[in-house]
Amino acid sequence: MKSRVQPSPADSSIPQSSGDCFDLLLAACWRLSQLRYAFLIWAEKGNMNPNFEPVLRFCSRIISPWPKRGKCLPPSPEMLKRETEMFASMERHVSSFRHAEREGDALLMADELVQVADFASAIRALCDPEFPPASFLDVKAAWAAEGGK
Repeated sequence: MKSRVQPSPADSSIPQSSGDCFDLLLAACWRLSQLRYAFLIWAEKGNMNPNFEPVLRFCSRIISPWPKRGKCLPPSPEMLKRETEMFASMERHVSSFRHAEREGDALLMADELVQVADFASAIRALCDPEFPPASFLDVKAAWAAEGGK
């Protein structure tokens, strides 16, 4: 079966959309899911800071429930262009996250994960009108109200 998401010649990390905003949305959520998992595994190896909990919750709020094709709006050329630009910006933060991971800089990893999640949230909100855009500050405030620090 042939994949609908192909690497772009200009930037191999940005999927070529087949004219469907859902392709880029899935790619953004998949990337966020991968980084969230890498961060969680890294944190569980004894590097967990209580302040990382809202970061993980923020990521989870964006990818859960997982996006569904039927909820996406039909894309316009402007929407696809904006989504592609957001994805490219998100990928720069992915690269910075990976660098911080190699350096063992947990605080920078957390910051970059929040940035990736912000872009994934914006992409999802652009495509899925039923998705309430997530805000890290809102998630952090809710966590603090539940007894977090």
